[in-house]
Amino acid sequence: MGINALSCILLTLLIQASGSDWLNCAHITECHCKWSSGKKTASCVNAGLTQIPRLATDIQVLDLHGNILRELYEDAFVATELLNLQRLNLSATHLHFLHHNAFRELRILIELDLSSNELTQLPPDTFKGNDRLRLLVLNDNPLSQLVAEQFPALQHLKKLEVSRCRLRKVHPSAFVNLRALETIYVHQNHLSYLHPDTFNLPVLKTLTLADNPWYCDCRLRNFHEWYLNSNVGNEELVCVGPRSKSQNTWRDLDSEDMACPPTAITSPSVIRTELGADIYFGCLIRGDPMPTVSWTFHLEEITNNSNRNSEITIYKYRFRHFNEYKDDFVNKTAQWVNVTINNVTSEFAGEWKCTAKSIVGEAYAYLTIFLPKARVATARSAPDYSNILIAAGSMLAMAGTGIIGTCICWKTRRRVPSSRSFTDQEKKLIDTSLAASCERTSTDMGSYGFEMFERSVSSENCMEPVHITIEGPSGGYPRPPAEFSLPAPYGNIFISVQVKSHKDKVPDLLGGGSTLPKRSRTCLLRPTYDNMGPRVTATGSSTWSLPGANAGDLKESTLSDNFSSEFTAL
Repeated sequence: MGINALSCILLTLLIQASGSDWLNCAHITECHCKWSSGKKTASCVNAGLTQIPRLATDIQVLDLHGNILRELYEDAFVATELLNLQRLNLSATHLHFLHHNAFRELRILIELDLSSNELTQLPPDTFKGNDRLRLLVLNDNPLSQLVAEQFPALQHLKKLEVSRCRLRKVHPSAFVNLRALETIYVHQNHLSYLHPDTFNLPVLKTLTLADNPWYCDCRLRNFHEWYLNSNVGNEELVCVGPRSKSQNTWRDLDSEDMACPPTAITSPSVIRTELGADIYFGCLIRGDPMPTVSWTFHLEEITNNSNRNSEITIYKYRFRHFNEYKDDFVNKTAQWVNVTINNVTSEFAGEWKCTAKSIVGEAYAYLTIFLPKARVATARSAPDYSNILIAAGSMLAMAGTGIIGTCICWKTRRRVPSSRSFTDQEKKLIDTSLAASCERTSTDMGSYGFEMFERSVSSENCMEPVHITIEGPSGGYPRPPAEFSLPAPYGNIFISVQVKSHKDKVPDLLGGGSTLPKRSRTCLLRPTYDNMGPRVTATGSSTWSLPGANAGDLKESTLSDNFSSEFTAL
């Protein structure tokens, strides 16, 4: 065997060895590399990867379904040198952010699957540079809308899938750069109407629109006509609204059936002005077919140059320049019906009515004009407070009288003042009751109405008359006994007695009895006792001074030691 033959064998072995390295998937155990349909394929399905794996640079098919990539930043595949990819599956990889240059260097990419992710928007340049792309799958992403020129110029893109993407709005020029599109899936979204130019593509063959909430009024009329005449779909599309056309199929409706009832809006809705001013206001009318419009005031239709003192001008203004691709409503039928009034007078004050009518309905809008009313100034007099003052004074006087009467009664009920002057009769009675007499008895005093204890006093004990001083209950005297602390309509009277001893003997002053006249009636209570209540003698005996009391009513006091023989408490 020659040297050349040996070299060829070695070279072949080296090529085979090096060519089989990609089957190891760079020793990533979660991935499996193999030949599939004549292409080097790496399958890393549900491998738990969080980033693009580093595999052999000549991998042509990469399946990353079910991984957790979350985000793809700029030139995400440049760092791994996977630039020979032709098919890339990134479905269900939790993607919520996609940089617009993430796929820029994948020049020979043919198929891309981004379905079942969390993409809410796609930058318009996201697929710029992927000129060979033929299949793009975006199903099950919450995109909500497709903007103008949503996709760049992809001259080879044949099929686009945007089903279940919660689309509510598709701009009429969203697919304008996809001139090679043959199939578009837009079913199961939230579309209510589309512009007739939305899918006006030269080679479009298949369009799916089922399971969208189509609202079959004038906004869908032109697209409805285009779809039925285009032969791009054979689905049975059903109307959801309005109520009169609910559940009707598109093929059962004529163009005239898809109308918009009129709407009317006044601007402003309230006008406040002055007499003689110039004012203007209007009513915005929409509807298809075009409604007729009129202004009425007090049930009278207003026209130009009405027979009034003021000049009235009514004019209509239709939108001549509008962007039907941008505005959702039917701007081509919108019009203003304006009113101008010069030299406003009071007869224009009130409610004005704008009416729009068409074959499919009526609409009304209202406007109110306010004018100031003449005001007459009236003099205001000061309020009369005399009656209030009289009533208040009367109430105060009554209250004062009541307070004074209450105080008088309270003072009367309380006690005899500390110092008091007695009448001659009272002094005589007191002197008589305490004077020493040898033969005086209680019967001698009966004509005076006193209570007396009968007692004989021997002539040898007769002494000089007693000097009596009436004192108030000052702190110098002992506290009265328990009988005096009971609630009763009388005060405490203390009588101090000054006597002269006779032969070293002190007379028994109280043995013969002593009392006061019956107390007068108070304003609130009638006294129970004919004198000032219970009394305690110097010897400790006590009695209630009741009419008809006798010696048997006497009882011993437990407080006899608290009194001296020099005073008597009544």
